[in-house]
Amino acid sequence: MIFIWILLFILLIILAYFVYVFAQYHRLPDDITLEIENPIKQWLEQGKTYTAITWNLGYGSYPADYTFFMDGGKESRARSREKVEIAMAGDLRLLQTAKPDLVLLQEVDWEGDRSRKVDEPAVLRAGMHNYASVLAQNYNSAYLFYPVTRPIGKAKSGILTFSRFTVSEAKRYSLPIQTSFAKFFDLDRCFSVATLPVAGTDKRLQLVNVHLSAFMKDEKVQQKQILTLFDKLAEFVAAGDYAICGGDFNHDLIGNPREDLTWMKAFPTVDLPEGLKVIAPTNAPSVRANGVIRDDPQEIFGNIDGFIVSENVDVTVVQTIVNHFESTDHEAVKMTFSLK
Repeated sequence: MIFIWILLFILLIILAYFVYVFAQYHRLPDDITLEIENPIKQWLEQGKTYTAITWNLGYGSYPADYTFFMDGGKESRARSREKVEIAMAGDLRLLQTAKPDLVLLQEVDWEGDRSRKVDEPAVLRAGMHNYASVLAQNYNSAYLFYPVTRPIGKAKSGILTFSRFTVSEAKRYSLPIQTSFAKFFDLDRCFSVATLPVAGTDKRLQLVNVHLSAFMKDEKVQQKQILTLFDKLAEFVAAGDYAICGGDFNHDLIGNPREDLTWMKAFPTVDLPEGLKVIAPTNAPSVRANGVIRDDPQEIFGNIDGFIVSENVDVTVVQTIVNHFESTDHEAVKMTFSLK
């Protein structure tokens, strides 16, 4: 009899947890106007040379000897708050040394158990105080009791854009996600658009920051995400604007796909709307699989970080900044360009 009561109590806890997860779940609406913090009055100009960096920071929790459970590793959270703070300080040093004009960052957390509740946007904004910035919330999940023995917990994460130049408007657009129970693990997805006026013209640079889903088995939803992004970029091309989309595309960008990995399948370059092209580095990989530690013989590398640009953007250099995956499973990718 006692055993039955214990079993019922456990089932009640499980039921209460599922009710909590369902009750907490929500998606942000599409087409949200975003706040522009620290606005700057300095316009871009045609013909001048600029640099842009895209970088997935892995919420400051993936040092080179870290393995992540969803990649086949063992860990789910940052090892300590101090480790996250050290990682963020190192990321800032790299950005400050590179001195980019535009910065597109992904997996930037605040109020997250996995990142030990470090307010990473605040840390980054303090270190990049001479930039305008735009933060878009990518997702805000309930406490996920997964994996059971070391739950990743609650996560609040976004994509953060920095600009040395005037941002006149910023928007957040929703991306399609899975509608099955898997949505509680795939969470919300979006891309942001920061609009930068170009001096002496009626043209604008549409600066897009995106982080597509990684561990998704539904290829139709993956395709819908990409086509939604492509549709928006095509709008910018049709309007005669400049377009730069940087981010973590979770697809191979250079022709070396791994079909066994949901986040390194071939990028559908053939589906790109007219007037757009993919720009990705080949000097060094931009990502490593987190199933094993750095320099393990089983380590897998790829190039899933880069840019999509309109043909009126002249790109002269694109390369991975080799940082030996010191603080994240991604390397920063830097592009040098000018506006024709």
